[in-house]
Amino acid sequence: MKFELFVSVFAVVLSVAFTSCSSDDDGESRQMLEKSNVSGNIEKGPFVQGSKVTLYELEATLSQTGKSFKTQTTSDLGAFAFDSPIQLNSQFVELETSGYFYNEVKGELSHSQITLNALSNVANRNSVNVNLLTHLEYGRVKKLVRDDMDFSAAKKQAEKELLACFAITEEISVPEGVSITDNNKNSAILLAISTIMLYNRSEAEFTEFISKFSTDFADNGQIDNATIREDIKKGQENAHPSEVIESMKAFYANKGVDLQCDDFSEFIDFNGDGIIDDSDAEGLNEEPNVVVVDDSFFKTKEEVYIVLNGCYAALQQFVNSQLQLEFIRTQKVAESAPWWNPSLTFAQLTPSSPLVSAAYTNAYATISRVNMLLDRREEILERVHALNSAEGDALFSQAEVIRAFTYFNLAVLWGAVPLVTQSYSLGDAVNLVAATRDEILAFAREKVEMALNYLPDHYDEAIKNKCYFTRDAALMLLAEVTLALEQKDVASDVLAGINPFNYDGVIADASAIYDGNIVGAEAVIFALTSEGHNQPVYTRKHYDLLLREAQGEVESLSSEWQESLCTEYGYWAALKRLGLAQTVTGCEDHELLMPVPERELMNNPNLRQNSGY
Repeated sequence: MKFELFVSVFAVVLSVAFTSCSSDDDGESRQMLEKSNVSGNIEKGPFVQGSKVTLYELEATLSQTGKSFKTQTTSDLGAFAFDSPIQLNSQFVELETSGYFYNEVKGELSHSQITLNALSNVANRNSVNVNLLTHLEYGRVKKLVRDDMDFSAAKKQAEKELLACFAITEEISVPEGVSITDNNKNSAILLAISTIMLYNRSEAEFTEFISKFSTDFADNGQIDNATIREDIKKGQENAHPSEVIESMKAFYANKGVDLQCDDFSEFIDFNGDGIIDDSDAEGLNEEPNVVVVDDSFFKTKEEVYIVLNGCYAALQQFVNSQLQLEFIRTQKVAESAPWWNPSLTFAQLTPSSPLVSAAYTNAYATISRVNMLLDRREEILERVHALNSAEGDALFSQAEVIRAFTYFNLAVLWGAVPLVTQSYSLGDAVNLVAATRDEILAFAREKVEMALNYLPDHYDEAIKNKCYFTRDAALMLLAEVTLALEQKDVASDVLAGINPFNYDGVIADASAIYDGNIVGAEAVIFALTSEGHNQPVYTRKHYDLLLREAQGEVESLSSEWQESLCTEYGYWAALKRLGLAQTVTGCEDHELLMPVPERELMNNPNLRQNSGY
């Protein structure tokens, strides 16, 4: 089934009126032309709404003439259009784009912006896409044209040379005509190269890497730098197409689009020998960050735990994006950046904010993964005989608590949100109705109380294995939920079920834990871990603060929350429960809740924006 991207949304009318034209068979001679509309898509993954797009008119030598036009993306799928007529004295243009994007390897929105470029002859082109292929060929095409090669020949040569850098021998259509949503050979090649280049890099590192690659490639159409070649090889060896595809599908599904995406394994030289052949095969990933499920999955206990680990990894991404929103709300950014994200700076949280959209998207991506696992509970227990009854109960109880934890924090951030308890089709997604905050909290409480009967007291004492919900970790969540429901006596009884002396100790340096140097690890009750980093969620200090709140000893609690190490999680929720959020942070009434991302409102007419936005 071919992918169809709601053409009615993105289709634009493009007309070309030539006022003067000399005759060249390839249409590359200098022309006077007017375009009533120029459009396209920016994709790394897709750039989010509000990303900047600038079109520069170019001379035949590809130097800028000084004429430019600006617009921005109009959707979280990277669509843009120049609505006003564009008059050009040349058919050659350069597009420069910058913004946040969906990182298909990490399965989350980027935490910083990147810039991508594209060159195109728009004489006979209705749209110009900007992607990694257009960006990587950009410098090489300019070099060839300045060496007196005509534009179309330069493009073809640069594209062939670029693919050769990744051992790809296939030809590709004009890169600015390629989209990751095309579900064909071109889109598969684009995703393959994109996955390789993103491996194990932050956005800043990715920007530096593609810059070094482009500079090296521009000179002679090859990569001469041994370090860059080795980095490409590492990206090939560690590529996981199945994970990227599932991540992309989840992102587009959250936007109301049923993405069909070809397996791009055939375009990756997994063993790095310079030839893509039958000896290439995807390597195993010990810690997959997405859920991969098909008809052949769930044959072994190990495969089931891979899916559960994917749920935890998705939860870690949500908590990370949640902490960014809460940190901005509490306005501590004005003093210093947080140790868990040194690059975070103050930003306005609006319906179009990428940070708001990232948190909301990550939350429902987590819920979607858990629902898929829970929906298959009977199937899994029937097929996977190695998973005994006690293990199965503990595993599915963990999934229930992951979902309850996510919903509790959605209620803290947004109040009323859709309560989705099973997998659903895209057609059903647009009809979801928000449940009230108290309904969400009641659901979370019910599921945690049920799970307590099956969760073990502990798994082991290693910090790396404190990322699994134990009974104590679930009790901490239950205490938060009951406090939010204003049931202090119940919360006090819940906390009495935890022996705090099991976690007696002081975390001397929170950043040391996050950086992998375990200091005072015994104080951690529950943490989330990803790529070797540990984000404490519940600690002994959390226990002490929640117990004092439950017992009514609230004096100075707000300052202790702020000053305590490893209590980034839970601070904003505590301020709201204590009625001190506005006094301490200076936020307005409506800022006690986050804005619902505008794309969610556009996709689902049943949702309503929170008051004040």
